Amino acid sequence: MNESQKNSPGSLKRAVRKRVMIIFIIMSFSVPVLLPNNSNLYASSKKQIEFAADHPPYLEDFIISTEEDSVCLSLNVANPFDHKIKSLLLNGVSQKISLTVKVSVNSFNLYLVKFNRTLSDNTYTHNIDYDNLKKTFTITMSAESKPIETNSYKKAVKIAAEFKDIVLLHKNQIDADRHYQVDAQTEIREVSLPFHLEYLFFFLSAWDRKSNSYTIDIPKQLLIENLKR
Repeated sequence: MNESQKNSPGSLKRAVRKRVMIIFIIMSFSVPVLLPNNSNLYASSKKQIEFAADHPPYLEDFIISTEEDSVCLSLNVANPFDHKIKSLLLNGVSQKISLTVKVSVNSFNLYLVKFNRTLSDNTYTHNIDYDNLKKTFTITMSAESKPIETNSYKKAVKIAAEFKDIVLLHKNQIDADRHYQVDAQTEIREVSLPFHLEYLFFFLSAWDRKSNSYTIDIPKQLLIENLKR
């Protein structure tokens, strides 16, 4: 190829295209994926990636009691929302605090292995909505209960995080010779963002915020007390 052909417009355009493609390929391999600050990534037992920023939620203040003809559980969800979820809530995105409670009974033992049978597996959900115009939080516990309104963010979260008198066992289910257990876990959200907020909170669209699973033995004394009523 002579000098005039090398300097022709067509040759120059092809050379520029090659350089642009090389630069683009290099950049595509060198740009890092940024994660939010102070975050941890870990895989759950379901092979689902979970997100925990700041401090993860946890359960506390467990109370197992006998109410009329049933055994009930009350507890609180501590640290349910991080600052990112709070931002979502204050931007009008409803948030949920869900509690999954599973009750099982020890059916039989084979050598050192215990075999349990699930009696119930229920999820209870409390919703929080925020009205930007009225500056009011609305907490809904269930379809049957009346919504609670407050102007305080802290009070709204406190109310939504309280789970009271969840029925674990009815009297006709109780056998004093059996061993009963409760497994409890909270899940804060499965985020589904409005379209206009997806680009602002894109890093939350695939994350769940969960606590560890807690296992509690139901005291035999409570079972006997309930049967005597």
